[in-house]
Amino acid sequence: MAMNHAFCPLCGAVITVDLSQDAQLCSVCGRPFLNAQAVFADPTPTPAPAPVPTTAAFSKKEFNTTPLSDLEIEYGVLRRYKGKNSYVILPDCIKEIGSNAFLTARNLRVAVLPDSITKIGAQAFSECRQLIKMRIPDTVTLIGSGALTGCKALTEFTIPNGIQTVASDTFWGCTALKSVRFPSALRRIEANAFHGCTALLSVQVPAGTSIADSAFPPQTSIVRI
Repeated sequence: MAMNHAFCPLCGAVITVDLSQDAQLCSVCGRPFLNAQAVFADPTPTPAPAPVPTTAAFSKKEFNTTPLSDLEIEYGVLRRYKGKNSYVILPDCIKEIGSNAFLTARNLRVAVLPDSITKIGAQAFSECRQLIKMRIPDTVTLIGSGALTGCKALTEFTIPNGIQTVASDTFWGCTALKSVRFPSALRRIEANAFHGCTALLSVQVPAGTSIADSAFPPQTSIVRI
């Protein structure tokens, strides 16, 4: 049986996932989810009983919700993250992530955002060069310009269903990005949204989406679906 720690995609709790199953119930919130939607605590799930590589391991003390002392919050807006943990689980008292909130957070590898969040500000996660995974809820309706600029370790990204526009420069310089999933409601991809994403060879974009001429690198094949 292959097991691994993961974040529940519905409540953000750290749970144990049976990788031999396609779906299961969260042991915390009790709701069903597909295993493919879970955010794994390790970059590459490792079948038990094989040991987890030390380069992929996280301290168990980091599995808990990020303490408020690490967060500068003003009227529901996260203005600045002050911690140094490898991954962050934000509390549901946060409604918005402000501009530059995680700018150059050097240790950040995994970020789990609660369903209470509706907006991610410009350059919010810019230059988080170790960031490998994010859990962003469908309640988010705006991701600001340059929000993930320079996240060079990010290899895949699912844009929330609430997003209709991929803003300019959002993924600028995400050189390891290979896979992007777009929501069916997407209407527009702005200039330089994926500039410098040299590993992004092909994307499937909903038919009817307006795409700026410079939105993707020249080598990216765009398939309309």
